[in-house]
Amino acid sequence: MKNSSDNKQNKIIKKMCCWYFLFCCFACVFVTLLPFWPSYEILIIPKYALLFGPRWWLIICVFLLFILWCYLSKRQLQFAVILILLSLNYLDFQLPKLDPFFTFENNNKISVLSANIGGGGSEQSLDYTGFTKNTDIILLQEARRINVTTTFKDYKFKECFSGLCIFSKFPFEQVKTLSRELFQGWGFFAVFYQVETPFGRISLANVHFETPRSVLMGLIYNTFDIQKASDIESNRQFEAELVSLWSQNKQYTLIVGDFNMPADDNIYQKYFTHLGNAIDDKGIGFNLTKITSWHGARIDHILYSDDFNIKSVEVIDSLEGDHRPVFATFIMSN
Repeated sequence: MKNSSDNKQNKIIKKMCCWYFLFCCFACVFVTLLPFWPSYEILIIPKYALLFGPRWWLIICVFLLFILWCYLSKRQLQFAVILILLSLNYLDFQLPKLDPFFTFENNNKISVLSANIGGGGSEQSLDYTGFTKNTDIILLQEARRINVTTTFKDYKFKECFSGLCIFSKFPFEQVKTLSRELFQGWGFFAVFYQVETPFGRISLANVHFETPRSVLMGLIYNTFDIQKASDIESNRQFEAELVSLWSQNKQYTLIVGDFNMPADDNIYQKYFTHLGNAIDDKGIGFNLTKITSWHGARIDHILYSDDFNIKSVEVIDSLEGDHRPVFATFIMSN
């Protein structure tokens, strides 16, 4: 009688584990397809929750499968290893890339540092970060409280425009700006430059795209405003499209700044995959650039055209505040 009861209980547990395994499979596929989600209004809020919320929930769910291993089949356990890899991909874990065995390097090196300092970062810590890295071009976002004359005072060429700042060792010319007045907003989301380096002219954009923060706060407080989310999504897509159009068919092009979108956002996938991403191409491990008390996201990027070869990239944990600077060194091809 007892054996019969135990067998029945085991069957129930196995059935529940089978359903849980199917849930994990569905969840992994669901988030892996995030870059290809259609732009339906009803999907905007779920997309924001998955992109900007804590991503560690998925790998915890998948690890539970191994705790329940005795109730899973051999094939399910083998497939669980694939689910772990998909979970790491969702966590934005970068594996080291295998560089070509034979690479040609010249001395046409240029380094770029990008930092959003709106959430903190004293001028002293900024100076320390910039000069420690001996950066050629420093680009800041949300830099409305800094003194241009005293910050990075050893940089001869500098400018701040609506919180978007550039400090350069090379002369530059501002050629274009884009304002949110185009869609009844305020402030500027992109400033474009031509920089005259010793190795040739570079087209450079310093960007700060619209944030979905208000929608995410609504999620926290259980208020779901689909119309507001749709308006913000439309603005973000419009900003990305304009900057993407500017970058098309240009040589020696860099787009740098706070994109307020991870690389697996379908907007990013639609408008920026024609450019290389420094962290995607050269980063190793977790490279979160926006940090909260309990999770983070990679929303700050340095994008480059194929005239550049990425030599190194680093996310610097040196500033106060909620953003981490991104530092990259490139080699300009002849």
